[in-house]
Amino acid sequence: MAVLLTSLVLVSCIVILFRYYAKYKLNYWKRRGVDSLPTDLIFGNFKDAALFKTAPGSYLGELHKSANTNAPMLGFYIFHKPCIILRDINLIKQIMVKDFENFTDRHFAGAQEIDSIGMRYLFGLNSPAWKYLRSKITPSFTKSKLKLMLPLMMETGEEMMEFLKNEKTDANGIKNVDAEELNYKYTSDIIASVGLGVKLNTFKNPDSEFSKNMTHFYHSLRRMLALVTVFFTPEIVGVFGKKVLFDSSFLEKIFWKSIESREKTGLHRGDFVDSLLKLKNGPQNSNYKFEGKNLFYQAGTFVSGFESSSSASSFTLMELAKYPEFQTKARDDINAAIEKHGLTYEAFNDMKYLDQCIAEGIRLHPPVATVDRYKMKDYQVPGTDIVLEKGTAIYVSLYGLQQDSRFFENPSEFNPERFDSESDVSDAYIPFGVGPRMCIGMKLGQLHVKVVIAMILRSYEVIQLSKDETILDNRATLTVAADGISLQFKEIISS
Repeated sequence: MAVLLTSLVLVSCIVILFRYYAKYKLNYWKRRGVDSLPTDLIFGNFKDAALFKTAPGSYLGELHKSANTNAPMLGFYIFHKPCIILRDINLIKQIMVKDFENFTDRHFAGAQEIDSIGMRYLFGLNSPAWKYLRSKITPSFTKSKLKLMLPLMMETGEEMMEFLKNEKTDANGIKNVDAEELNYKYTSDIIASVGLGVKLNTFKNPDSEFSKNMTHFYHSLRRMLALVTVFFTPEIVGVFGKKVLFDSSFLEKIFWKSIESREKTGLHRGDFVDSLLKLKNGPQNSNYKFEGKNLFYQAGTFVSGFESSSSASSFTLMELAKYPEFQTKARDDINAAIEKHGLTYEAFNDMKYLDQCIAEGIRLHPPVATVDRYKMKDYQVPGTDIVLEKGTAIYVSLYGLQQDSRFFENPSEFNPERFDSESDVSDAYIPFGVGPRMCIGMKLGQLHVKVVIAMILRSYEVIQLSKDETILDNRATLTVAADGISLQFKEIISS
C-alpha cells in the first residue's frame, strides 16, 4: 500500500512539473509580445501534422490563415520548440534579401548536416560551403545548358507519349490516366537521363529494379517521415543520425557506374554529369571538394528539382482538366509556338499562356510548400521591440501566403489570367523562394513542366474524372495527392 501511494505521489509530481514546464515553454511568444495561437501541452501547435491528420506542408498554411489578418508574423510551436511564420511580404524580403547574411542557412537538416543526398547539396548545405557550391553549380543551368538538356527531355517525352498511345481506350475513346503516376514515370527517367547520366525507360520496364526503387522513393513511408523530420525537427537527425534518413544507395550505384563509364569513353551527352566531371577534374576548394560522396550528392539537385516539377505538372494538368476554356487557350498557345519555331527551345520559351497556367498551378499547389531559414544571431525585427533569438526556426508557408486574400483576389480560384503581362502580380508569389537562396533550377523545372504538358495537350483533351476535391497525402511534406490524380485523356483527331 505504501509503495502504491509513493508511486501515485511520484507520478502526480511528474505530471505537475511537466505541466509547469510545458506552460512556461509554450508562453515563449507571449512573453515576447508576438501573436500566437492556443497550444497543446505536448504537441504545441503541431498536433495534426505530427499525427499525420493533415499534410505537414499544408498544415503550416492553416496556421498562417489562423493568425490575425494583418499580423506580420505568427509565433507557433513544434512540440515545445518556438518557431515563427512570416506573413508580411515586406518582412519576408527584409529577412531573406536585405538581411540575408544573418539568414544564410536553412533550418532544414539542422546544423550537423549528416551526410545525405538531401543535406550535402544546395538545398540543405550551410555557409560558407553553400555560397561556394552555388557559384560552381550555377553555370550548369544557363540557357545554353538547358538547350542541351532539352533533347533528352523530349526523348523521354516521346516514350511517355508512346506509353499513353498503348494505354487501354474505352468505347468512348477515353483513356483513364493517373496523372501523378504518369509524371512520376517521366520524372524517374529524366532523373536517370539528366541527373545520373544514363538512359532508362520506366514506361517500358515498370518491373525493373530502377523503376521499383523509384516507386519506393516516391511513396515509401520512411522517406515521407524523413522529409517531415528534416524540415521540422532536424534535431532528431542529430540524435539518431542516418537511421531516420532515406536510403539512396540505389541511386548512388547508378551514378558511380555512369561516372566510371563516362570517364572511360569521354562521351558527352549534354547532361548534368558532364558538368560534374568538369568540376571533379577542375581546381578544388577547401570549403567544398567535388570528390567522393560530395560529387554524388549534387545529383540531389536534380532528384529534388525534378520531383517538384513532377508535382507542378500533375496539379496543373488537374486544374486544366477542370477548366476546359483555359485548357483550350493553352493548347492553342502551344500549337502556335510550335508552328512558328518547331519543337525547339525557342518554341517552349514562347508558350506564354502555358507559362501563366503553370504559374497559377504552382500558386495554388506549391510543390515545396515551405520556405525555411535558420537565424545565425539574435535579430531585432525592424520597427518593433521584438527580438528573434539565435537559432529560431523561421518559416514561410506558401499555401498560406499564396492563398492569402490580402495579396490575391479570389485566392482559391484557378485563374491563369492573373499572370498575364498586363497584371501586377503580388510579391507574395514566391514558389521558388526569394533572395540569394531561391531555387537555382527554376528555369529547368519550368522547362520540364512545359515539355510534359505541351506534349500531352497537343495530342489529348484532358477531362476531369471526378468533381471531388483532390486530397493531399497526410504523410507528405511535399505536395502529393493521397490517391493519385485520376483524369481522362481523349485523343484529339486532326482534321
